[in-house]
Amino acid sequence: MRNKAELYQLKHGARAWNFTDQRKAVTHAGIEYLPVRGLQRTAIEDESIDKCDTEVTFPQMHLLNAQGEDLAAVFAGKIFYGGVTVTILELYQGETLVLHKGRVTQPKFDEDADTMTLVCETGESYLNRNILTRKFQSSCPNAIYDRWCGLKFDEWAFEVKVTAIDGLNISFAVMPTQKLDEEGKPVMVDGDPIMEVKAYPDGWLNLGLMLKDGVNTLIASSAQNSMSLYRRHAGLKVGDVALAAPGCDQSHKTCNGKLNNAARFGGHLYIPNQNPIYTQLIK
Repeated sequence: MRNKAELYQLKHGARAWNFTDQRKAVTHAGIEYLPVRGLQRTAIEDESIDKCDTEVTFPQMHLLNAQGEDLAAVFAGKIFYGGVTVTILELYQGETLVLHKGRVTQPKFDEDADTMTLVCETGESYLNRNILTRKFQSSCPNAIYDRWCGLKFDEWAFEVKVTAIDGLNISFAVMPTQKLDEEGKPVMVDGDPIMEVKAYPDGWLNLGLMLKDGVNTLIASSAQNSMSLYRRHAGLKVGDVALAAPGCDQSHKTCNGKLNNAARFGGHLYIPNQNPIYTQLIK
């Protein structure tokens, strides 16, 4: 390869899109990078942490991966907040150079030019941000299933099969699971496992998570065999099997009564209604 070739790999959960700025497809490390006419980026300035970002511009059409999934649909549906990672490689005379590795922070659409520009930042610039730490509040600041919450998603999740999709409203059937005894051991009869279909009350999945293809989507509300998603889950179709897990409204009542996790509750239950500095110390 005489000329320099740039390779762009974007990943969202278990899905990946691989493109190149060349006129023909390029195979590198066993991965085929598809040509995209009009693919370009801004200069990458690396003299300081705050200036090592770049913007990658794609035409909005023909951004399909090998499975036929559209990259633009991920950003148009605003589901990218789970994290789309970006790796830009440069190939020249058999050598490989990593130009940029980070994540997409913002998509920008230009309908007149029919382009989509992805603002990409590196991990260094992300870590250099000033962010709000924990607040003194009555509700729990932990996100369910994070390391501070302590609950394990895999232990609470169950499989559901999508039976109907109406916008953000999803109907599903709970998949059978192996029956367990009081000690948590599988129940067997003549060497065969006993299966059961569990029932869950209305609201069990409220503020919970649905996981499909490595991407989490928040469940806004739920009833028996139905749920309403916070945003569209790209690629979800009738017949798919996904994992669903219950949520938490960050209250002590839900944490203790529903999830039995009060020992890790991070809120402050007894915050006074009035600031004691003004009501008691200063008179």
